[in-house]
Amino acid sequence: MGVSAGLADRQEFVKKVSGLIEEYQENPEKAEQWAQGITKYLEELKDDIRMQRNVETGFKSGFPKEDISELTKAVKELTKELQQQKKG
Repeated sequence: MGVSAGLADRQEFVKKVSGLIEEYQENPEKAEQWAQGITKYLEELKDDIRMQRNVETGFKSGFPKEDISELTKAVKELTKELQQQKKG
């Protein structure tokens, strides 16, 4: 039963994606905006991953607790600032 539910979800996903592709083929301007949005999201994701790796490396190398506290605060502030920029 789980397999058939998974297949139904997959078919629904394929149907929706096919509809989106068809819609964007008819409206190239909208497709360009969509592509720019995806590109921006992927660039932000790449930056987030890079930051996570840097933090992990720092933890492994043994940051003093004061530095960890300051780093955590800076990351929270940066995250808040990025979220505000996305909204604006």
